[in-house]
Amino acid sequence: MKPIIVLCAMALLSILGMQSCNKDNFGYERKVEFTAKGGTQTITGTEPIYELSIANYNGEEEYDDDELDGDESVMSVKFRWLSATAKRNTKTIVITAEPNTTGKRRVLYVYGDVDNRSASIKVIQDK
Repeated sequence: MKPIIVLCAMALLSILGMQSCNKDNFGYERKVEFTAKGGTQTITGTEPIYELSIANYNGEEEYDDDELDGDESVMSVKFRWLSATAKRNTKTIVITAEPNTTGKRRVLYVYGDVDNRSASIKVIQDK
């Protein structure tokens, strides 16, 4: 009985350990805020990203499409009012927000894939 409990405890700890690997978001900021005027912000993490996407709360998402720009070393994605660009396998993402003329606060999410997991950056723009 005791070996089973030990094995279960070890399995649980390893699962929890895997969950905590992303606790620091790979060094990338968890939240970026823009004024209604929009603008550009550059953020840097501790791990390089190899894929870039932008999504909304409902799961609608846009990915970088290498075939569109013809350059596989540069990832660039635009979704609604937000765009993100990064060189593949680097640690820097450039995020640009268009001016907000809606009169409402806006939120989208930028994801940078790192080693089969994602850094998640919530982007908020004031009204």
